[in-house]
Formats: sequence, C-alpha cells, structure tokens
Amino acid sequence: ARAQGMDPVAASALLSVIGVMSICGRLGMGALGQWIGTLRLFKIAVAMMAGSYLLWLASRGHAGLVVFAVVLGLGYGVRIALMPAVLIGFFGRANLGALLGTFFTASGIAAAIGPLAAAAIMDATGSHVWTIGFALALGALGFAALLPLRGPRGSHLGST
Repeated sequence: ARAQGMDPVAASALLSVIGVMSICGRLGMGALGQWIGTLRLFKIAVAMMAGSYLLWLASRGHAGLVVFAVVLGLGYGVRIALMPAVLIGFFGRANLGALLGTFFTASGIAAAIGPLAAAAIMDATGSHVWTIGFALALGALGFAALLPLRGPRGSHLGST
C-alpha cells in the first residue's frame, strides 16, 4: 500500500480489514460448512487465500487492496476455524492435541520464516511483485495438495 502511495494510516488499516474479515469467516463458516461440506469449504478457503494474491498483483489503488484484504481475511478465518474439524475427520479425536500442536507449530514456523523470505526476495529483486508471486506460488501449492483429498466414508467432512 505504501509502495502505491497510500498514507501510513490507510495502509495499516488494511491489516484491520484482514482481521475483521477473519472474525467474520470464523463466525459464518458453521452453517455454510454444513450446507456445502466441511472439506469443500476448507478447500474453498485455501483457494481464496491463494487467489487473493492475484487480486493484490492486479490492484492499482486503495479499493483493490481492500478487496484483497477482504478475500484474504475471510479465507484465513474460515480455514483456521475449520482446521480442527478437518483434522478430526481424517485422524479422529484420539490424538487431536498432538495434531493441533503440530499444525500450530508448523504455522508458527511459517509465520516466522515467511516475512524473512519475503524481505529477502524484495531485497534481491527490488520489487514487491516477486514477493507477492512467491506467496501466490506457495498458496497455489497448498491448494494443489488439498485437491485430491476426499473425506473418509461416513465422516462429517463430506465427499470433497
């Protein structure tokens, strides 16, 4: 946002948009998950997060960045809220604590390494485009890894 000439307050407000939309995603996903299936909604959320980076690349002003923030935040909120249900659907409740611990540890490591990698890419290329492309590529790989998953028979996840 700052690279596009926005003032610091407008630029930092985008983080608030991501946070608010994350809350909306967490609150609204229950009924939607029952309607279309938990695993399908989880896949949609991951696709939204990956696709949001295309919106960022295409944005040419504040409104475009707000749309990016809305899509990213909503996708993130739904994904994070559904993670326990997806893990239970595939692995059961027996080791849920260990599964969630592994997931959140991996998320923490990614949160620590991601900004450093983004900064290194920015320093090496001098452009935000490559940094955004890196995030897009990783998001697309994550979504591609989910595509073949099918919910176990009889689980609450649904068929996709």
